[in-house]
Parts: sequence; structure tokens; C-alpha cells
Amino acid sequence: MLQHLFDGSEHSRADLARSTGLTAATVGAIVGELEARGLILEVGTRRQGSQVGKPPKMLSVRPESRNVISVDLSDPTTFRAAVVDLGGSVVASVNVENPGSANSETLSLVDKVIELAIAKATAPILGIGIGTPGVVTASGSVVEASNFGWHDVGLGIHVEDLTGHPTYVSNDANAAAIAEYSRGGHHCRNLAVVKIGSGVGAGFVLNGQPYGGEHASAGEIGHLVVADDGPRCRCGHRGCLETFVAVPSLENALAESGASAAEVRIDAAERLGVALAAIVAILDLDLIVIAGPRRLLGDDFCANASKSLRSRCLESVAESVTVRFTSLDDDVVLLGAASLVLSQELGVA
Repeated sequence: MLQHLFDGSEHSRADLARSTGLTAATVGAIVGELEARGLILEVGTRRQGSQVGKPPKMLSVRPESRNVISVDLSDPTTFRAAVVDLGGSVVASVNVENPGSANSETLSLVDKVIELAIAKATAPILGIGIGTPGVVTASGSVVEASNFGWHDVGLGIHVEDLTGHPTYVSNDANAAAIAEYSRGGHHCRNLAVVKIGSGVGAGFVLNGQPYGGEHASAGEIGHLVVADDGPRCRCGHRGCLETFVAVPSLENALAESGASAAEVRIDAAERLGVALAAIVAILDLDLIVIAGPRRLLGDDFCANASKSLRSRCLESVAESVTVRFTSLDDDVVLLGAASLVLSQELGVA
């Protein structure tokens, strides 16, 4: 029922019975329960043509009836949190600066940004969603997040104990992929989001479902070697994708390279295209979305990455793939974390 009501349109009880296959009596009982919980409301009537009798009463979700606390830890220097309503609108937001501390100190800053966001809630809180760098298990434990010095940190359980609210944790690129799938305004069931920040990671939606891999590490593309003679990476290898495309690497190259800014950006896009070609050849995706600072990457970044990808794949494989920037801008991880809560708590994407 909620899946149909969350499509943004209005439905009558008869509409819901037809679309769900439930009986009118069952639909009536569920509608009554959802109205009692304040999640939906009647929004008027609908009359069609020469309809006889009383027009049906239309139902819609009440976006303001619940809040989700959404947290974005993808920028290691600034932790962001927002209060998001059921319609995906940001009601309020807060930022907490991270001076570069690690382990328990960083965790305390996460606690602080969440508590500040909770204080701004305008409705009962449905749950808390968190997008964080690193390898994250389905239970919300961060196996490793090197930027924060975290190893086997039970972030989900920690936040639940702190706040009393159900908490769901995802890798930030995976959260971005969920946001693109649910709020990106397209109809692709197979897509990837490449999140470019202090590192580089990818999140996948395959056949309409998030895909994290056997060990929750699908999409760790930042350490794919794209140039055997490239710069030394912090992981110990040479020529990892991260050494060309991650924000610190790109900023350093733009500041120090003797090449022009355009040449540096084209080189970064071409290196990304090497990695994307392998992903497309294996997964046969419809869409690749780039989530990163456009001011740094440049307006032609997606076109150049696409050109590099296509030069390394069979034409029949690559011809239908679109590479573009996210339309959700800086809120892509926040909205993905909110969608994760809606999915787990209400069964809607």
C-alpha cells in the first residue's frame, strides 16, 4: 500500500485495491490504520466524466508526519546531518567541523551532529540513516574507514544506543546510488554512482536492488590500478585510480603540474574511464552517475570519462551507457541515507 502511495500521486481506495490486488475490506482496514498513525490523509475527491454517485475520496502521504535524521560523513573535514521529511525535503540541516581527530574523538563528533539534528526535528523520528566512507556490513558495522582510523566500529548499534532510534548505516557511495535510484528522476534499474571525495568509491543498484557484494566491499574502485607507472598510493601500490581522481590528488595536480588545468582534468577523466570500462563490460549498466565537486572536475569531465570508457569496450556494450553528473548535488548522500530508512522502516524506496 505504501509503495503505491509513495509514488507522489493521489489514490482512491478503489485504486489501491486494483493496484495491490487486496480486497476492498482489507484496503479499508489498512487505510484506517495508516490514517490513525498520521502517515496518510484524505485530500479531496475525484470526479470523472459522467460518473454516477459519490466521487471517491483521494488519499495521499503526509510528508510532514515523520522525520528522518540523515547523516553524511563523506567529507572527513565536515560532518553533515539533516532533518528530512517523508517526501525527501530537507527541513533543517547542521554541520560539525572535524579537525582531523581519529577513533573515539571522531565518533564523538558524529554523536554531536546527530544530537544537533535531532533537536531540530519537527515530527516524530522514523529512524536515522548514515552514509560513511569505508566498508560497511549489513548490520551497520564499519569494518574499516581509514580516514577516521576506524576498524570494526559498530556504528549502527552505537547510534541506536545513544538515541533510541533505529539506525541504518551504508557506505556513502552505496547511499548515493540509493538516492539516484529513488530520487534521480530516471527509470534505470541498473546503475552505478561514482563518489569522488577524499577517496573514490562506487555504489551499485542492480535489477532495482542495492548491491554490496559478498563481503560488503563492492565498489571499492579507488585502488584499482589504472597506470602501472603512476604515483605511489597510500595503499602501497602505484597508479591507483585514487591517485588521479580523488579530490586531494586532483587539487595537488592542478596546483603543481606543469600541464594546464584542462589537461589535468582530461587525464583524470580518462583514468576513470579505464575503471568504468571494466565495470560496464561486467555489469552491463544503463547509467553511471558522477557525484563529486563539479568546480574541481570541470564541466567536460563526464564527456571525457565516457569517451575513454567507449574506447575500451565493445561498441555494442558501451553505446547505451550514459555518464552524467548527479542532479542531487551535495545532498546525494543525505537523501540516500534517508531513503535507506524509508526502505527499512516503511518498505518504500
